[in-house]
Amino acid sequence: MARKRRKAKRRWAALTWWSELDEEHRRRAVVGGALLVVGVSLIMAASYGLQRLDQHVKSLALADHPRAEVVYANLPDTLVPLARADLDAALNDLTDVRWTDATLCRRMAKRLAEVGWVDRVEQVRRGEDARFVVRAAYRYPVAMVQYGTEFFLVDAHGVRLPGSYRFDPRWPLVQGAAAAAPNPGQPWPGGDVQAGLAILDRVMREPFADQITAALIDNFGGRQDRFGPHLFLATDRAGGRIAWGSAIGQEVEENSVEQKLALLRANFRDTGRADAGHTEIDISTFPDRFTVPG
Repeated sequence: MARKRRKAKRRWAALTWWSELDEEHRRRAVVGGALLVVGVSLIMAASYGLQRLDQHVKSLALADHPRAEVVYANLPDTLVPLARADLDAALNDLTDVRWTDATLCRRMAKRLAEVGWVDRVEQVRRGEDARFVVRAAYRYPVAMVQYGTEFFLVDAHGVRLPGSYRFDPRWPLVQGAAAAAPNPGQPWPGGDVQAGLAILDRVMREPFADQITAALIDNFGGRQDRFGPHLFLATDRAGGRIAWGSAIGQEVEENSVEQKLALLRANFRDTGRADAGHTEIDISTFPDRFTVPG
């Protein structure tokens, strides 16, 4: 029991330290405590103030950092639904870069040059209010190339354009390509697609153009039948074909391009049909007439 009384006595003594201080020490303790409270309060207030200041500075920076707006000054209306999304996607992350960045125009030009729709970038100019004006030479689709079950748009030089598509009869078709589709912006390899496009380029200027639906290039260079016509034109008649012959510029003992076109014009003038109403004709051999195979 004596041990418990001693512990209680010690605890009570610890709690009575204040009463044992004289008046001067009490005054100093009060002042010190007050200063401590004030100091801690000032530190907390300063920390809070710095946080608010940092947020304010960031808000001002954001206000001075609008998202860049890109204007494609000479993008034709016909290309907007096809190409605009690909062009914007190429620049998506760059439009978040501070618009006053001195390297931004050059970086945008480099990105756009890698988009298959762009033949060359002529200028990227920074204007006011974060607006960037792009001028470029664009590639225009002229036909579809079928490879397997997929369809791809190409320009007049056989350069594949971005995307793959469903068949659309508004575009003339090139069928029978030997090589698979290249990456967007690259020419179709092998030369057969270009040969088919060259013929389509000529016949699509003619009054009977809407009767021609495709260039058939399966036998390009005689790769399937060395003795048969290398290239055919398909017509809008079911199973209709016009045997064209060799690729343009590769004719040997064969009608010239102008002689072949003259035969088709005469047929159209006389019968209303380039194929003269036949399922299949051959215009490669005789300059004054077509022949009907079989």
